[in-house]
This record gives sequence, C-alpha cells and structure tokens, in this order.
Amino acid sequence: MNTKNAVQTQDKTEVQFTPFGASDKIKLSVTMIREFIAVPTKSGALPSPRDCLKFLMLCKGKRANPFEGDCYMIGYDSQNGPSFSIVCGIELFLKRAEWDKDYDGSESGVIVDSTNGIEERAGAVVYDNEKLIGGWAKVFRKNRNRPVYKTVKFSTYNTGRSRWEKDAGGMIAKVALSQALRETYPTVLGGLYTQEEMQRVTEAGEGVLTIKEPIPMPVAIEETAPKTQGQDRPEISEAESQPGSLIDQAFKKQMD
Repeated sequence: MNTKNAVQTQDKTEVQFTPFGASDKIKLSVTMIREFIAVPTKSGALPSPRDCLKFLMLCKGKRANPFEGDCYMIGYDSQNGPSFSIVCGIELFLKRAEWDKDYDGSESGVIVDSTNGIEERAGAVVYDNEKLIGGWAKVFRKNRNRPVYKTVKFSTYNTGRSRWEKDAGGMIAKVALSQALRETYPTVLGGLYTQEEMQRVTEAGEGVLTIKEPIPMPVAIEETAPKTQGQDRPEISEAESQPGSLIDQAFKKQMD
C-alpha cells in the first residue's frame, strides 16, 4: 500500500463525537490512537488497525475522551504475540455517576485482619501488624432504598508490583469502587474496566504499565454554547452504548 492509499484509509477511520458531559466535539482516528494514545508493548509493538478501531468505536460508543485520560490502550507481550487491553481511569466512572441526579455519593475502603478480627475500614490505611484481605465499596442513589455493595479479594488482583506494592490498600479499594459503580450504572459503564482491575492481566504478559499523561492538545473542533443549569443531562443512545456491533462494519469500510 502506498502512502497516498494509506492516508485515504486512515481518513476513513476518523470519527467525531462529543464526549460525555462536554460541550466541544473531538475527532479520533486510527493514526491518532497509534501515535498518541496506545502504550506499546515491552518489545515496542504497536496495536494493529483492528485493535485501534475497536478502541475508537468503544470511545465513540461510550463517549469517552482518551485525550483527557478517560481511557487507555495498554500493550503487553503474550505467548501469542502482542496484545492490547482497553482500560479506563476511575475518574471516568465517577464522572458518569456524578451526572446522575439521583447519585448520592459513594464509600470505599479495605478489609483487614487486625487485632480486633476481620473488619471493614474506610480509606486505604493498613497497619504493619495487619493483613490486607480485600476491599469494599458502596454506591448510593436517592431513588434506591439500599446501596450497591461490593467486596473484592486482595489476592485475586494483587500483582506485588508497581502501585500494588506501594499502595495495596488504595488499589484494592479502587477495584471495589469501580465494580460497585459499574453495577449501579450498567448502561454507561458496562464493558469498561479500570486499570486496577486489568493490571494483573497485562502484567502476566509482561506489559508496559506506565500510563501516559492525558495529552494536552487542541482536539476541540467545534464549539457549542455551554449547558446551563436545568438543561437535560447527556444521554447515550442504545446504539452508541453497544459499540461492539459497529466494529466489523467499520473495519470492513476501512479495508475497502
């Protein structure tokens, strides 16, 4: 394929959409994902066009802004060759929850084996004479009598490296919170996973887990009047919330 054809192919993959909660549109393409967003594998491999297209369609379907750190594509070397995981920041989950007028906050913490026995503790502090067992979280909604409550086991997610070595309590509490938020808001968060949840998968493949900082680049291409108080909250259509059904169609168009 010559350069001219490559440019034409890349142009076909470019999409424009307004991120959730934003007023300005952004544009995203396979080339931008490969050059600015994807974290290469340890061997330096970059994602394939199909990997990038899957990431692109998920961002569009969920209206996530990768330039602001809503989601990332992390590469790792597996036995079957380069693989790429799509993960999100916990901030994306919290931003989606805050747009719900019935959202009434959340709580999270650690489960430890202390001198007082097994206890759930708010926050992430684990003392030297205690054993970290897991994490817990609750998400409250004004229109529900009971909060969504989740607990997760520390040994299931612990890698013993990176942030898990330095802040194990904080990491497992984030895992529990992300699961509670996803169960509370399955429409806008279904199919999305945080870095803390997926880190064990990528590290098993010796992946590069250093997340790039959000890219400070002028991606806004259209300005609209900011929303004023009282306006409807942003909604995600049923078609947009299921980007997977669009991937094969878009990939076929890209290859034409």
